[in-house]
Amino acid sequence: MSRKQFPYSTYKMAELTIVGHAAYDYIFNVEEHPRKDESVYIRNWKRYYGGGGANIAMAFSSLGGKSILYTAAGRDFGRYENRLKKMGVKTVLKRSKKKTASAFIFNNASSQKTYFFWGASEEMEKMRGIKSKNLHIAPCHPLLAMKMAEKADFFAFEPGQDLKKYSTENLAKMVEKANIIFCNEREYAYMKKMANLEGKNIIVTLGEKGSIIHEKEGRRINVKAVKPLRFVDATGAGDAYKAAFWFAFLNENEIEKCCRFASVFASFVVEKEGAQNFPSYAKVTKRYERNFGKMDIRRR
Repeated sequence: MSRKQFPYSTYKMAELTIVGHAAYDYIFNVEEHPRKDESVYIRNWKRYYGGGGANIAMAFSSLGGKSILYTAAGRDFGRYENRLKKMGVKTVLKRSKKKTASAFIFNNASSQKTYFFWGASEEMEKMRGIKSKNLHIAPCHPLLAMKMAEKADFFAFEPGQDLKKYSTENLAKMVEKANIIFCNEREYAYMKKMANLEGKNIIVTLGEKGSIIHEKEGRRINVKAVKPLRFVDATGAGDAYKAAFWFAFLNENEIEKCCRFASVFASFVVEKEGAQNFPSYAKVTKRYERNFGKMDIRRR
């Protein structure tokens, strides 16, 4: 991907605005997932800080970037707001009397099932768009996503679990305007049926199989996955990937290097339970060099 396709000289390392959910993650560990009309025992559970938008903002900040999180905050958001401030994340919040959004995540040895409670995030529909130079649109209400896209100079679109909330018309508009699209295999297949993806820069994440870059001129680049020391919980790995990608991208690195760096960074998050377990830059450097050779990520 050339500098003409991605105008690095215009989009210097600056604040990244992220619009998306801030949520509490309730992670439950079970022996197996129940079948119809069946119950199972929960071995243990714990509440963590999560939500795709907030995870990306926190991860980006942990790397030394400056982030602004635009999200809806419930009446129980106080501790989370303080956590974001301590990490240097600026917030622009829509206050709601509802509870903060929550994800209920059930893990067993082989798979994960998630149930999402929108809560305060339902207020996103009423939020106005704000101007941004560099924007990441994480899963959120489609109407807010479209408002934000209209006022962004440059943005990445990640519909995620909220993909099916988009009408065919609105999805086509978002795809047409987006500078970068992030999705997984299932979402990629769905979007190909709903919108024209030709001539778009798309990054498809494949979990333990790595990621694929589909460049706008038709080239395809495979980026290998980076193995963690151990696998504990996949929650937040994709968010960490996107945050690290943006960090490398805004430091003027080529697209393949951005995805390599993102793969390394995300490999640390799965080693612990919860979405916001971020490694030091020194640890990322060491693992990058073990997998890709000399650390060649430019960092201003």
